[in-house]
Amino acid sequence: MTRGLQYFAAWSASTAVAVVLSWLGIRFVLDAGAPERPRVVAGPTQSSAIARATTTTTTPAPITTTTTVAVIATVAPTTTTTVPPTTTTTTQPLPSENGTWTERNGEPVYLRSFTLHGGVAAISFSATDMEPISATPRQGFAATVEQPADAVVVEFTNAGHRSRLEATWVGGPQWRIVETG
Repeated sequence: MTRGLQYFAAWSASTAVAVVLSWLGIRFVLDAGAPERPRVVAGPTQSSAIARATTTTTTPAPITTTTTVAVIATVAPTTTTTVPPTTTTTTQPLPSENGTWTERNGEPVYLRSFTLHGGVAAISFSATDMEPISATPRQGFAATVEQPADAVVVEFTNAGHRSRLEATWVGGPQWRIVETG
C-alpha cells in the first residue's frame, strides 16, 4: 500500500511539473504572437450627466456620473463632413477635458474636449443645439463628423482602429466613447 502511494505521489508531481512547463512554453509563444492584448470594451465606456448649480455661490457644481446611454434616433437627414488629418476646425483654444459651463443666448451651454485613441474632439452641448467645435485626428487617422438630429457623432478611423464619440443632450450633456480594433 505504501509503495502504491509513493508511485501516485511521483506521478502527481511529474504531471504537475509537466503542466506548468507546458503552460510557460505556450504563454511565451502566445505573448510573442500578440504582444499587445486587445482592450475589451463592453457597453459605454463613459457616460455622464452633469447637474448645474442654479445659485450664485462659490461652491463648484456637483457632478453625477451615471451609466445611462441615450439612444440616438436619426429623424433629420445626416450631414457628413470629412476633416483632413492635419487641420483643425477652430482657431480658439479647445475646452478642457473636465468641461466648462457657459451661457449662450440666455441658455446654459456645456463645452468639453475628448481625447480618444484616434484623435481629439471638442463638442458644444446645449438643449437646443449640439455643435462640433473641432475634430483633430492623430497621425494616420481620418476624422468624420456626422450631425444627426440633436446629436454629434465623431469618428476617427485608420486601417486597424476606430474611435467613436456619440454626444447628445438628454436632460443634460450625455456622451459615449467606443474604441474598437
